[in-house]
Amino acid sequence: MVKGKVVIVDPFSTGALYAQKFHELGHQCYAVLANSKMNASYFSFDNTYFVNKTMYSVQECQEELHKDEVLAVVIGSETGVIIGEQLADYFGVAGNSITSSLKRRDKFVMQNSLKEHGLKHIRSQLITTNDGHVFDSENGYILKPVNSAGSDGVMFFANKTALYEHIKGIDYTAINALGIKNDSYIVQSFERGDEFVVDMVVQDDDIFICSLCIYKKSCYNGSRFVYENMQMLDIADKKYEAIIQYATQCVKALDVRFGPVHMELLAQSSTDGYINPIMIEIGARLHGGVAPIIFEKCYRPNLLELSVANYLNQDLTRFYKKVEDQIFYSEMFNKAKVVFLINSQKNGKLDERLFLSKIQSLPSFYQVKIIANGIMPITVDLLTCPVLVCLVGKTSDVDENKLRTMFNESIY
Repeated sequence: MVKGKVVIVDPFSTGALYAQKFHELGHQCYAVLANSKMNASYFSFDNTYFVNKTMYSVQECQEELHKDEVLAVVIGSETGVIIGEQLADYFGVAGNSITSSLKRRDKFVMQNSLKEHGLKHIRSQLITTNDGHVFDSENGYILKPVNSAGSDGVMFFANKTALYEHIKGIDYTAINALGIKNDSYIVQSFERGDEFVVDMVVQDDDIFICSLCIYKKSCYNGSRFVYENMQMLDIADKKYEAIIQYATQCVKALDVRFGPVHMELLAQSSTDGYINPIMIEIGARLHGGVAPIIFEKCYRPNLLELSVANYLNQDLTRFYKKVEDQIFYSEMFNKAKVVFLINSQKNGKLDERLFLSKIQSLPSFYQVKIIANGIMPITVDLLTCPVLVCLVGKTSDVDENKLRTMFNESIY
């Protein structure tokens, strides 16, 4: 029996990108939904490159596919991390240890793991009831669901009084935007610094740094966590050296031995570069959204091709030239950024035809993803961002301002 079938767990967002790549290489892809209670329709599952046009449950996957024919189990989105690792173990294919899965999914366990390894971490406390004492924090607090995705449910509180007032009203039976129950929360001290994302692929002891990005966030519509853009950076630039070193230490502390990881962290700017990095959280899967698509236009080797090669058990060291202590650096060959467009108009709709005709004139325009259909939500986080636009080239900074004007002009 030929091992040629690829299982993709929760194939939303970048999971669909995986399916196309594996399909083009001659492999059959099968979609699996990790949690039957999850709001799968929220992600608009694209079944184009899947053999099963309706997603299997975990049990159906185990019943329909034979262990001798499964080549890889791929984690398509954040919600599939734990089940994806369990299925990899079940089918006997490469994956991370199921004994440490919570380190790569539970935000509270993540921070404790860093603490146990002597790494810089965010002070955190688990909240499961409306009563109890919370530690003191001079800079304020962040409250987030333990198992959320994106910035869904993330809130800032300037002081303990405001935090307590909110905690009193938490409904631990409430279902979030993903269709999953938020039955526990994590309270963290608010940390300052610029926010980065390091994308890596891990293969045993080797760590491959595929991309480095910096986020710009601002306050819109009453939320402090609205993304404006994500800009790609040169990994080899010495001013980011401390970030890369810290990220690789965190990967080891969280027992990542296989597969793609994107790590969100904060770091402070200094005259010698960025210092004092501290991890916010990791996603033990491919960077979501449109990021892997734009990475193809600015890094070599790029995140998606390297991740696919890793699942196909190829030696990733052959893709690289620059190596330092088993850390491999992708080369940046073009500027690029992702612009997150922000809607503040109640009941606003986007004239797609007008908008698309306008943005085609931008010199750096590469790709657009229109997420909202009909009335657009008010943008308060990444999940309520109505449109993403990829810009590639030297004029991308200038084009961002023009792009926002074009977007606002196309709302009616």
